[in-house]
Amino acid sequence: MRRLLTLSLVLAFLAGCAHKNNSTSAGGSEGANSEAEMKDISSFRLSDPEGPKVVDQELESIPTEVNPLVEKWIAYFQGRGRPHMERYLARSTRYEKLMKKVLRDNGLPEDLFYIALIESGFSSRATSHAAAVGYWQFIRGTGKRYGLEISPFVDERRDPVFATQAAAEYFKGLYSVFGSWYLAMASYNVGENRVKREVMNHYTRDFWELARKKRLPKETINYVPKFIAAKMIGKNPAKYGFDDIDYLPPIEFDHITVNKPINLRQMSDKLNLNYEDFKALNPKFKGEVATLRGSELILRVPPGTSEAAQIAANESVVESVQFIADSGDTQVYRIRQGDTLSTVARRYRTTVAYLRDINDLPRRKAVRVGMKIYVPDRTPLKDRSGTSRSLVAKKSVNTNAEKTSISISSDGRYYIVQSGDSLYTIARKYSTSVSELQRLNSMKRGRTLKVGMKIRVPSPDSSSVREVAKTKVHVVKRGENLSAIAAKYNVSMTDIKEKNKIRNPASLVVGSRIVIPPGESKQ
Repeated sequence: MRRLLTLSLVLAFLAGCAHKNNSTSAGGSEGANSEAEMKDISSFRLSDPEGPKVVDQELESIPTEVNPLVEKWIAYFQGRGRPHMERYLARSTRYEKLMKKVLRDNGLPEDLFYIALIESGFSSRATSHAAAVGYWQFIRGTGKRYGLEISPFVDERRDPVFATQAAAEYFKGLYSVFGSWYLAMASYNVGENRVKREVMNHYTRDFWELARKKRLPKETINYVPKFIAAKMIGKNPAKYGFDDIDYLPPIEFDHITVNKPINLRQMSDKLNLNYEDFKALNPKFKGEVATLRGSELILRVPPGTSEAAQIAANESVVESVQFIADSGDTQVYRIRQGDTLSTVARRYRTTVAYLRDINDLPRRKAVRVGMKIYVPDRTPLKDRSGTSRSLVAKKSVNTNAEKTSISISSDGRYYIVQSGDSLYTIARKYSTSVSELQRLNSMKRGRTLKVGMKIRVPSPDSSSVREVAKTKVHVVKRGENLSAIAAKYNVSMTDIKEKNKIRNPASLVVGSRIVIPPGESKQ
């Protein structure tokens, strides 16, 4: 009996492997999902026909078995986990039609949609402690195995279409191995080899029996009940007390095709679109620059804007993809003795979170000597003629052996965000308002600035940039007060207060940046 069971499992596993190999060969060297093959869903509208339902009755739906474990998760989502479930349900309507179409087109049950709910809460930015990323929480290796592009510029794990297609391919393989959706889900959580080993050792393909025997990790034992609870609530939220959800509108888009890299921020400005909303249609791009895959680039645009978008894209071409910092440009850095992510982040004027994101580093993973990581490219750029132009022009001010820099781009149109900056301080430097900076950069209220980020500032007619370059900035140090700072620069305390709009001098904190008005400086 054991030999027959073992043989059947091995044959099923080989069938699954064959499926994966065929997928790989169909999609090229890395996987199944080239952009060309996905063009049919690069445009998506709610009015599109749904297409045929799954014919195979075995695949039509996933069993809904209710037991104490499932009831425990329903109670959790109704109680302590209610804020999470409300947020997930609100987002679900944005992706439901789109993701279910991908699953349906792959002959899979639409119920698998709720796997994305418990994996990421439908957040493209979701990242686990194991560096799993995106809606379906793929680690780098598995994502690449199923054809997802992951590079310094692009991460298709964050794309609802490509990531769902990869998850569909994965689930088809898992189901072909186990013939059980519950075991397929358990394998999605803990890995097929672990589940296959337990199935073979205990002569059963009953997930609940393995759970009762505690043959799977606790997280995996709870994974299937959590899915069932999420599905039951998602399909009938009012029944479970979720009847006041502010649902997001469903995502819709058309597409255009171009053959050069595009600056998405410039393109959104030309289309009078909010940059964050436009970027949300194209979430696979890590920064402002959308790069080509092969010889073409497919961009999603709001429905009905294709003609205007094509013109805007042609006017937003990036001739040389060397703009990164926070938007895309990276270089390779080799970890040296004494380096930590924190010291590397300071050296390249970025954050530890950004370094972990572009390198897919788990939160607890430390860097080691000799390891290569991507960092923002802060080197001077060269234009096509070979003439070197500095990315950042700096004016340094010596304040008792401590240096502070005001950074502007070479053409004076952009400000490079420094540590301690805010939109308020930048607005003061350029004699403008916070609302004007938000308008110029299509920023939403509350958006956090990152060190190294480029902020568009009012165009310098003739003198504004020169004025900024001449401006002295003092960083408040421990023990200093406004009176001492005024004395140091031989200016009046009243002038400093007026220049910096300071009402209460006692409100100064260490690290604050104080603009020093013109005067007879002692420095």
